[in-house]
Amino acid sequence: MRVGYVRVSTREQDEGNALEQQTARIEKAGAVLIFSDIESGRSDKRKEFNKMLAMCKQGKISEVVITRIDRLARSVITIHRTLVSLEEFGVKLVVLDAPVDPSSPFGWFSVNQMAGLAEFESRLLSERIRHGLNYFREQKKAAPRPPFGYKRVEEKYAPDMTLHISGKTNWAIASEIIDYFLSGNATLRSTAVYILNTYGISWTAAGLRYWLTSPVLRGHTAYNMRGNLNNPEKWEVYQDTHEPLLSQDKFKYIQKKLEDNRHKYSYGNNKNSTKEALPLLGQIICGDCGYQCFCKKTKWSTYRVRCKKHENLGDTFCKNKISTYLPDIISTVDSALAARYEEVKNYTVESIEVAADSPELTARYEQLKMLRQMPQNPIIQSAIDQTLLEIQTIKHREVVNIQINVALVRTLSTCFSSRKYWEGLTSKDKRVIYQELVENVTVLNGKVLGVKLLV
Repeated sequence: MRVGYVRVSTREQDEGNALEQQTARIEKAGAVLIFSDIESGRSDKRKEFNKMLAMCKQGKISEVVITRIDRLARSVITIHRTLVSLEEFGVKLVVLDAPVDPSSPFGWFSVNQMAGLAEFESRLLSERIRHGLNYFREQKKAAPRPPFGYKRVEEKYAPDMTLHISGKTNWAIASEIIDYFLSGNATLRSTAVYILNTYGISWTAAGLRYWLTSPVLRGHTAYNMRGNLNNPEKWEVYQDTHEPLLSQDKFKYIQKKLEDNRHKYSYGNNKNSTKEALPLLGQIICGDCGYQCFCKKTKWSTYRVRCKKHENLGDTFCKNKISTYLPDIISTVDSALAARYEEVKNYTVESIEVAADSPELTARYEQLKMLRQMPQNPIIQSAIDQTLLEIQTIKHREVVNIQINVALVRTLSTCFSSRKYWEGLTSKDKRVIYQELVENVTVLNGKVLGVKLLV
């Protein structure tokens, strides 16, 4: 199978229709399936790129088409590693803008030279961005999204005097939230409920904790917090840059209270690595709020499934207040899988067919046609790129669906042709199979509402 790979960074996406142009060229080159990413070429965690490599490894792809070598990656190491992998998997790489054969010595040399230029350009861009960020920090400028209670005035943090519908300013409400948390036996959970009931502002317990511990509330400007919320030692903090909402004494009291509450009011901490991984872990969702559920083991050694959101925030946020027993959930799932096996046991897996264009795909094409007729601007172009990604995702799903269905039907048949065989499997083995065959299980107030299968 001949496939294509297209990629743009967020910056390139803003500059024009680069993704659309790449897609059109690769479709013209005869690719039947196109993998698309909107992400930096220096990232090795690109979802569609890694999916394509996995299919190459499985022998499902014979040829990969790209427009330029820097679409593959902007790192010499990543490009080199990818070329080696493609050669090992017997997959031919076609570069439309550089018609060379990477399997020949001259072609290999040329492609690696182009890879070096791609990384050189990427490093130059990174250097310019780094200088820009350093200047931003040296000026002690406020972040584009200030924490609640503050707003950006002349690129600095300032009290947010915007009036809330309650008649109070956001600055006054922020101060009231701090005082409420510090009063009596208030917890993050009860404070979040108080904020919602009093001002209609929804806040999770975790979000409230990060807000209370933000250096901005103490009058400091901080950088490098994104991705390091739980690692304050990595923050870059500039002291006393604006009016504080929170005094240092109050902050110390907040820290102590958070530490005390962490142990006093914690729930379901059955997470140490020595315990056996439970079947369906991470696949059970709440039928009221859609949040993920967790398993809590009681003193009677019974596993009970609870909604994380209800457990943390209470009835105001979620009505799923009654536990569902894990053995009951597993029994329902097994019955659903057994019933599905009975439906397909006389069905030849090779007869599974890929459907024609689905209503979902038709709707995306109509949406794309409408967007292209509108006056072009960065927002419309972004919508076009996103629609193209969705079209390619749907096509990808249809192309590989037959292969996935065949594999899943065989797994189902192997496991449920004999209930004795299935019941003899360990929980660890069952968990892996549940992940293959079950998309999710919905529970609500002690009952299983539905089981969604992948097969």
